[in-house]
Amino acid sequence: MRKLLRLIPVLLLALGVMIAGIGGVGAQDQLTFSMVSHGGIGNPFWVVVIKGMEDACTLLNADCAWLSDPVDNIDDMAGYWDDALARNNDGIGTTVPNPEVIRDGVNRAAEAGIPVIVFNTADPNAGTPDALPTLFYIGANEFLGGRSNANAVLDAADMAGVEIAKGVCPIQEVGHSGLEARCAGVRSVFEEAGIPLDQLTINNDVTASAGTFADYFSANPDTNAVFSLGPNPASSLNLYIQESGVMAGDIFATTHDTSAEIYEMIQNGYLIQAIDQQPYLQGFETIMWLYLNSQFQMAPGGDILTGPGVIDGGNVDAIIELTAQGYR
Repeated sequence: MRKLLRLIPVLLLALGVMIAGIGGVGAQDQLTFSMVSHGGIGNPFWVVVIKGMEDACTLLNADCAWLSDPVDNIDDMAGYWDDALARNNDGIGTTVPNPEVIRDGVNRAAEAGIPVIVFNTADPNAGTPDALPTLFYIGANEFLGGRSNANAVLDAADMAGVEIAKGVCPIQEVGHSGLEARCAGVRSVFEEAGIPLDQLTINNDVTASAGTFADYFSANPDTNAVFSLGPNPASSLNLYIQESGVMAGDIFATTHDTSAEIYEMIQNGYLIQAIDQQPYLQGFETIMWLYLNSQFQMAPGGDILTGPGVIDGGNVDAIIELTAQGYR
């Protein structure tokens, strides 16, 4: 692990040497990039994405801005796209939880010849006539992440000699295409197994959503599988567990993304696994590819997948060490 931590700055330095060799970043005018997102510093997940962006921008000596609300908000993205376009960017990265909210801004960028890369949350219309005019996507395959979590729950229950009677997939941002894809992945596995799956509407208020969990389980005592879709829902589930006296193994639960509380829940046996989409890479690679495309017309052969990866009892201690460094 110490060797890996030492290698990260070395790799960044190597990238800097490569970039200086092909473009002489320091010798040209300062570049400007913006990242427009539906989430921000109020969610621990996005703090890591922002660090990736900042590290890449430092390497490039670029002027970069992260444009979002502190807490997840899709509707405000249209205004942040206006802010991004006012910065005369060399490139823009954006999440696409709802393409219609940002369609006008992305179209204006395309008309101005500004390259746009999608990160974290893919355009649900990609590959169709309704797709936004963007280059490619950097992030996880959310559907496969959902399937991984569903299979992990079924495997854990089978090993424990327990039958999963019903599952629930709580969604904290209604209309978020990425979260819907995560639930769809779970549903595909449960349908194959003939197990019902409820969908529960919650929000990013941890305390309020814990109350929603309590009401749900009171009305659905047979549900013994929960598929959290992010750090705040996982915190809400943990609060419900602690307040209700649920024991590890009473509910088979998984989540997506990372936080200190999620790691603790894995260590304590309340979560089987968390799907990791490597948020640092999403921030870092988006800026690097915006640079390479805007300056040299370079692009990969397709989307760049940063996940799904899995964090479980076998690797959570190593991930905690990397999290302390800001990379996970």
